[in-house]
Amino acid sequence: MLIARVYILRHGETDENRAHIIQGQRDTLLNEAGKRQAAMAIGVFKDVNLDTAFTSDLQRAAETAEIILKTHPRRDQITLIKEKRLRERCLGRLEGKHLSERRNQTGVDETAESVASFLDRALSWWDTDIVQGLTGTPGKAPREVLVVSHGGFISSLVRNLISSGRIEAEPEQVKNWTCFNLSITTIDFEEGIKPRLVSYSNISHLEAEELVQYNADVLKAAGF
Repeated sequence: MLIARVYILRHGETDENRAHIIQGQRDTLLNEAGKRQAAMAIGVFKDVNLDTAFTSDLQRAAETAEIILKTHPRRDQITLIKEKRLRERCLGRLEGKHLSERRNQTGVDETAESVASFLDRALSWWDTDIVQGLTGTPGKAPREVLVVSHGGFISSLVRNLISSGRIEAEPEQVKNWTCFNLSITTIDFEEGIKPRLVSYSNISHLEAEELVQYNADVLKAAGF
């Protein structure tokens, strides 16, 4: 029996995404393409019985969530929680610079959030707000939850949920860890078995959009 389904979205496009500018925790805004992308997802969720939505508190993520939820049939019953732990990794002095600038960086950047700290807050949020908060709280079944965050956060979270054994995935289920703007990653919780990855970075609802193919916020030096 399905206990809960979690839909994890990357926010819509920003001008910085298009220009390959490293954003990190800079509070950038959706561009017009990003707003159109968010509107395309309205139809995906109109018949989903959402009861809770989490979003990064950065504006590009929060606005994406608000666009999707504003016409939802249950909009008055859905709690939207702005969560700082869902922010992208802080990339310190690289934020606001073109991705080419990272080639000049050597050694450890003391101004950036460490990979260990970044993963700790991501997994801590998952364990407390998703595993404990949703599966451990009485209520309707299945619980259906929307999460809006960032490309580096989502790809790192899912990879580490799999590697830590918190969720299961089919061998070679994810062949490319690129997380596209407004892509949907789905994870199911079923009674008696380990949560499983249903799909990663699904963009079938964005067929008409030309998507940015590279995420400047994902640094190879970070190990993800």
